[in-house]
Amino acid sequence: MLHHKLKVSPDIALLIVRVIIGGIFVYSAWMKINDMAGTLANFAKMGIPDVLTYIVTYGELIGGLMLIIGLLTEVAVSFLFIVMLVAVYLTKDFGFGMFALPLATLAGLVSILGCGAGKYKVKKI
Repeated sequence: MLHHKLKVSPDIALLIVRVIIGGIFVYSAWMKINDMAGTLANFAKMGIPDVLTYIVTYGELIGGLMLIIGLLTEVAVSFLFIVMLVAVYLTKDFGFGMFALPLATLAGLVSILGCGAGKYKVKKI
Protein backbone atom coordinates (compact mmCIF):
# COMPACT_ATOMS: atom_id res chain seq x y z
CA MET A 1 0.00 0.00 0.00
CA LEU A 2 1.36 3.40 -1.00
CA HIS A 3 1.25 6.21 1.51
CA HIS A 4 1.69 9.59 -0.04
CA LYS A 5 1.51 12.67 2.11
CA LEU A 6 0.63 15.93 0.50
CA LYS A 7 1.74 18.76 2.74
CA VAL A 8 1.36 22.43 1.97
CA SER A 9 2.72 25.12 4.24
CA PRO A 10 0.03 27.07 6.11
CA ASP A 11 1.17 30.31 4.45
CA ILE A 12 0.84 28.82 0.96
CA ALA A 13 -2.56 27.36 1.91
CA LEU A 14 -3.76 30.78 3.11
CA LEU A 15 -2.47 32.41 -0.07
CA ILE A 16 -4.39 29.87 -2.17
CA VAL A 17 -7.57 30.37 -0.13
CA ARG A 18 -7.24 34.16 -0.38
CA VAL A 19 -6.71 34.08 -4.15
CA ILE A 20 -9.62 31.70 -4.75
CA ILE A 21 -12.08 33.46 -2.44
CA GLY A 22 -10.92 36.89 -3.58
CA GLY A 23 -11.23 35.79 -7.21
CA ILE A 24 -14.80 34.64 -6.63
CA PHE A 25 -15.68 38.08 -5.25
CA VAL A 26 -13.89 39.97 -8.05
CA TYR A 27 -15.60 37.86 -10.72
CA SER A 28 -19.00 38.15 -9.05
CA ALA A 29 -18.66 41.92 -8.70
CA TRP A 30 -17.47 42.29 -12.28
CA MET A 31 -20.54 40.41 -13.54
CA LYS A 32 -22.80 42.68 -11.45
CA ILE A 33 -21.05 45.83 -12.70
CA ASN A 34 -21.31 44.73 -16.33
CA ASP A 35 -25.10 44.50 -15.95
CA MET A 36 -25.80 47.06 -13.26
CA ALA A 37 -29.37 47.61 -14.45
CA GLY A 38 -30.08 43.89 -14.07
CA THR A 39 -28.23 43.78 -10.76
CA LEU A 40 -30.28 46.68 -9.40
CA ALA A 41 -33.49 44.98 -10.54
CA ASN A 42 -32.51 41.62 -9.00
CA PHE A 43 -31.49 43.18 -5.70
CA ALA A 44 -34.70 45.26 -5.65
CA LYS A 45 -36.73 42.02 -5.93
CA MET A 46 -35.06 40.93 -2.69
CA GLY A 47 -35.91 44.25 -1.04
CA ILE A 48 -32.36 45.61 -1.20
CA PRO A 49 -32.20 49.35 -1.97
CA ASP A 50 -30.05 50.69 -4.80
CA VAL A 51 -27.51 52.30 -2.48
CA LEU A 52 -26.84 48.96 -0.76
CA THR A 53 -26.60 47.25 -4.14
CA TYR A 54 -23.81 49.63 -5.14
CA ILE A 55 -22.08 49.23 -1.76
CA VAL A 56 -22.20 45.43 -1.99
CA THR A 57 -21.12 45.32 -5.63
CA TYR A 58 -18.15 47.66 -5.32
CA GLY A 59 -17.37 46.31 -1.85
CA GLU A 60 -17.09 42.82 -3.34
CA LEU A 61 -14.76 44.12 -6.06
CA ILE A 62 -12.51 46.09 -3.71
CA GLY A 63 -12.68 43.49 -0.93
CA GLY A 64 -11.86 40.68 -3.36
CA LEU A 65 -8.84 42.55 -4.69
CA MET A 66 -7.72 43.28 -1.12
CA LEU A 67 -7.96 39.58 -0.29
CA ILE A 68 -5.97 38.56 -3.35
CA ILE A 69 -3.07 40.85 -2.54
CA GLY A 70 -3.40 40.47 1.22
CA LEU A 71 -3.98 44.13 2.00
CA LEU A 72 -6.00 44.97 5.12
CA THR A 73 -7.45 41.48 4.99
CA GLU A 74 -9.21 41.81 8.35
CA VAL A 75 -11.19 44.79 7.04
CA ALA A 76 -11.96 43.08 3.72
CA VAL A 77 -12.95 39.80 5.34
CA SER A 78 -15.17 41.51 7.90
CA PHE A 79 -17.13 43.33 5.18
CA LEU A 80 -17.33 40.27 2.90
CA PHE A 81 -18.34 38.06 5.85
CA ILE A 82 -21.39 40.25 6.47
CA VAL A 83 -22.24 40.21 2.74
CA MET A 84 -22.05 36.39 2.70
CA LEU A 85 -24.13 36.01 5.86
CA VAL A 86 -26.86 38.02 4.15
CA ALA A 87 -26.41 36.02 0.92
CA VAL A 88 -26.78 32.72 2.78
CA TYR A 89 -29.90 34.04 4.53
CA LEU A 90 -31.44 35.32 1.28
CA THR A 91 -30.77 32.09 -0.63
CA LYS A 92 -31.53 29.51 2.08
CA ASP A 93 -35.11 28.92 0.92
CA PHE A 94 -34.08 28.13 -2.66
CA GLY A 95 -32.35 24.85 -1.92
CA PHE A 96 -28.79 23.73 -1.44
CA GLY A 97 -27.77 24.39 -5.03
CA MET A 98 -28.55 28.07 -4.57
CA PHE A 99 -26.95 28.72 -1.20
CA ALA A 100 -23.99 26.31 -1.46
CA LEU A 101 -21.65 28.88 -3.05
CA PRO A 102 -22.37 31.62 -0.49
CA LEU A 103 -21.98 29.04 2.27
CA ALA A 104 -18.67 27.71 0.91
CA THR A 105 -17.40 31.25 0.39
CA LEU A 106 -18.38 32.06 3.97
CA ALA A 107 -16.35 29.03 5.13
CA GLY A 108 -13.30 30.32 3.24
CA LEU A 109 -13.70 33.72 4.87
CA VAL A 110 -13.91 32.09 8.30
CA SER A 111 -10.62 30.30 7.66
CA ILE A 112 -8.97 33.63 6.84
CA LEU A 113 -10.55 35.25 9.91
CA GLY A 114 -9.24 32.44 12.08
CA CYS A 115 -5.74 32.19 10.64
CA GLY A 116 -5.00 35.63 9.25
CA ALA A 117 -3.62 36.41 5.82
CA GLY A 118 -0.38 34.44 6.18
CA LYS A 119 3.06 35.78 5.36
CA TYR A 120 2.50 36.25 1.60
CA LYS A 121 0.72 39.59 1.68
CA VAL A 122 1.19 43.28 1.14
CA LYS A 123 2.60 44.62 4.40
CA LYS A 124 1.60 48.28 4.15
CA ILE A 125 0.62 50.85 1.59
